Amino acid sequence: MHAHITTFEVKLCLLEAQLTAGQFMHFPRLAACVPEDMDLDTCVSVVTSLWEEFASRFAGIRPLAANFMLFTAPFDFPVDDAPAPLQMELVELQCNDELKVKFCTSSPLPFCDLVLPSSNFPKYIVHVQRIVAMFGSTYCCEQLFSKMKYMKSRLCSQLSNCHLNDILLLSASSIEPDIESILHGKQHQPSH
Repeated sequence: MHAHITTFEVKLCLLEAQLTAGQFMHFPRLAACVPEDMDLDTCVSVVTSLWEEFASRFAGIRPLAANFMLFTAPFDFPVDDAPAPLQMELVELQCNDELKVKFCTSSPLPFCDLVLPSSNFPKYIVHVQRIVAMFGSTYCCEQLFSKMKYMKSRLCSQLSNCHLNDILLLSASSIEPDIESILHGKQHQPSH
């Protein structure tokens, strides 16, 4: 087995072993079948192929597991397992009870972004930024896709593709409009 095995992988191993042994506790539909009508070898091969597919799809992520753990659980991470440039900062972090309490009441990203003093932990901050950068574009895409679905569902008959594009462009922008200065620059005409 791998050093960093997931819950899903353990469950697949369990299911594969139970199917091979003819135990159907977790397979109620198979349990309801007549034993002569079922092909256990096919069932086991399906679970085995699922296991192999899972392993191959996540093979590229598995080597990064320690880096993810260092980001999500820095106070529980073994200092000896940390990259050498981060070890001293990790010791300082783990010995700071005040930061540990703040970490427990926060999530990893806001903790590193808002609470952790970057002057004391510059190498750890760079590590966190690398991890977050791996998933930043995925988050932005998912967020934009959700906004697009929402806009289409609310305004489906009134919204052209051009208008949807404009709305999504504004939604994805981090620039805040300065309405006050725009209004002051306009001449107001009183109604007659």
